[in-house]
Amino acid sequence: MAMQGHLGDMSVADLIQHACQDGKTARLQMENQGQTAQIYFEGGQVVHAALGEFAGEAAVYQALAWKEGTFSLEAEVGPPARSIARSYTALLFEGARRIDESEAQLDHELQAAMGVAGSVLSARGSGEEIVHVLARVEGVAGAVVVAEDGVVIAQSIEGDAEKEGAVAAFIGAAAVQAGTSMSLGAFKRAAVGISSGSLLVLKHGDLFVGLLLKEGASPALVAGRADSILSAGG
Repeated sequence: MAMQGHLGDMSVADLIQHACQDGKTARLQMENQGQTAQIYFEGGQVVHAALGEFAGEAAVYQALAWKEGTFSLEAEVGPPARSIARSYTALLFEGARRIDESEAQLDHELQAAMGVAGSVLSARGSGEEIVHVLARVEGVAGAVVVAEDGVVIAQSIEGDAEKEGAVAAFIGAAAVQAGTSMSLGAFKRAAVGISSGSLLVLKHGDLFVGLLLKEGASPALVAGRADSILSAGG
């Protein structure tokens, strides 16, 4: 029987280590955001992997970055090919190094964007830099910045940005009005379900920010990271 679960409970690195330390011949299959990754083990070593256009070590490094999705580890499934010769410990070490470098680069971009975020948004500039940074926050699939009248200032989102922007403006304006009339205090954020998933709406000055969330993303965690970006610089 296959071992199944969620990557939020057991990481890809832990699954690889578990399979290799047990000396398994098996297939680890993972699903995340419509993508499928497969890692094959033989005699306790990783011997093949595939993820979309990636194969071999490159596929393993891509999969190691996944923090969401489901997995199934099925024993006694042999590899269809052999594309990896490096030991599993070396793979995990290199994968961790690459993830650290990627996160460091993102943090650098966030810091740079945070320095101009307030002035860019309050001046209703293009805002392209900040929405692209927001769209790269973990758990975010896309971002849109709109004026109170629903006019899109900037967007980094697949699909109908005007529609998502209109929803953000409507929800934000309604929440602001309700908070005022009911003495609930200033509106900060709200999460609503829409046809394309969940939309987190934040208020920044006289603008609203809509963040389209990935499946399973925590609105509270995403809001915290987004707030730190938007509040920097005033």
